[in-house]
Amino acid sequence: MTRFYDTATEHVLNGRGKELCAMLSKDFTRTGINSTSQGRVQENADKEETCDRYNKMFEAVAQAGRQGGVSTNYQVNVEHIEISKDRKSAEVKVSSSVSMALGPIGRIAETRDKSSETLVIRNGKLLLQKSEGTAITRTIGDRF
Repeated sequence: MTRFYDTATEHVLNGRGKELCAMLSKDFTRTGINSTSQGRVQENADKEETCDRYNKMFEAVAQAGRQGGVSTNYQVNVEHIEISKDRKSAEVKVSSSVSMALGPIGRIAETRDKSSETLVIRNGKLLLQKSEGTAITRTIGDRF
């Protein structure tokens, strides 16, 4: 189970949106609340929307990297795993943190997230089916 999250972390750190998207089930959904200095935002996304967000995020990071060097730190902590009786799904509680720094400016954005996720086995492959959580995002003008 933790190998799933290790693989996802590798894809995030290496900007592999297509591979990350392949880890989502066809019926994937993400719901959550993201708190920023601008307020709280309800976020809902299906697989297509999530994959589009991945691609835009990795494109923006690559562009910023070409302009001045971006470093990314991403960490995931699996806090609890409960495997179903039929062993075809699991409920996983995870926390994650991602921060980005731009050249000499230093840290420009940070997001911390706590989620309850459902992993399922489909055609012999472990996939993320559902993610529900809360996040706090801070950007350069906010207090770190």
